[in-house]
Amino acid sequence: MKLIPLGERIVIKTIEPEEKTKSGIYLPKSSEEKKQGEVVEVGTLKDGSLIPLKKGDKIIYGGYSSEEFEFENQKLLIVDYKDVLARIEDSQERPTERNFGGFE
Repeated sequence: MKLIPLGERIVIKTIEPEEKTKSGIYLPKSSEEKKQGEVVEVGTLKDGSLIPLKKGDKIIYGGYSSEEFEFENQKLLIVDYKDVLARIEDSQERPTERNFGGFE
């Protein structure tokens, strides 16, 4: 069975932040970063094109209008695309130069 979000929504699997640093210091809950997740499925934009995220992308999201549910024994979350704040990229994935409209 396949799960396809309707409209400008994405399905994500949440990523729990580390509870302690590499040096072994435990972090309190109040110091947690923004919410992070891994994209499972994407919906479509209003014009019918796919949301510019793909399965497996890691994202940072905010907002308060998410729905948590269980599907095929996995806890998942449906989030509006407008609540996605950033995509987390590996430093090796990013191109070394970018075209900023001809300005250098």
